[in-house]
Amino acid sequence: MGATAQRAALVLGIGLAFAGCGATDSGGATDAARRVYEGYSRDDGAAACATLSDDAREQLEQDERKPCAEAVLELKLSGTRATAEEAYVTEAKVDLDAGDSVFLEETGDGWRVSAAGCPPSPGRESPYDCGVES
Repeated sequence: MGATAQRAALVLGIGLAFAGCGATDSGGATDAARRVYEGYSRDDGAAACATLSDDAREQLEQDERKPCAEAVLELKLSGTRATAEEAYVTEAKVDLDAGDSVFLEETGDGWRVSAAGCPPSPGRESPYDCGVES
């Protein structure tokens, strides 16, 4: 087997290994994303912040110079229903019906939102422009 074929086989093998390692609890991630957006839509900043990761909460407070419960309500979050979910090991992405994507991480306390209010931003350096992120 040539070097190119060996590399292709290695890449395929790694891809298959990761495909088999995917987390199956995207529902937990979807629930966490939903709780942030529901709290936001009810003007309940405390509920919205409760599902943010510690790093995301701290970053939001630092960026906005306000407590999380106030700062999160000033974001532009849009979406109410998940249209797609992907979960891999300890990370997940949930796409919402209004175009936002939510990124999550699985912690000892369950799924926590690490970035929210992330509509796609084509043509920019980053593929997403998030309202809150860690």
